[in-house]
Amino acid sequence: MSEPVTRVTAEESPSWDEVVRHAEHGDTVAVVAHGRHVADVVPSGELDRLRETIDVLSDTDLVRDLVEGLADARAGRVFSASDVAADLSARRTAGE
Repeated sequence: MSEPVTRVTAEESPSWDEVVRHAEHGDTVAVVAHGRHVADVVPSGELDRLRETIDVLSDTDLVRDLVEGLADARAGRVFSASDVAADLSARRTAGE
């Protein structure tokens, strides 16, 4: 997540139009109330990415598969896209 580039304080009655404009441009806006950072306004795309990250990291089987896949790639145990396409085609032809 990007660092807040704009900071607003609740006591100053910020212009929410300006806050939204920043979010539309991909900026995160820090909201401060009573001297404490209480919230961030983040672009919806950033929130979607955070939710997806949480979903992935919550799936222990998927994380294990990703770790194993990275280990395979580092060890050179990889297939080209054409190899994968040929394998899928052969499986379709065989009725799998």
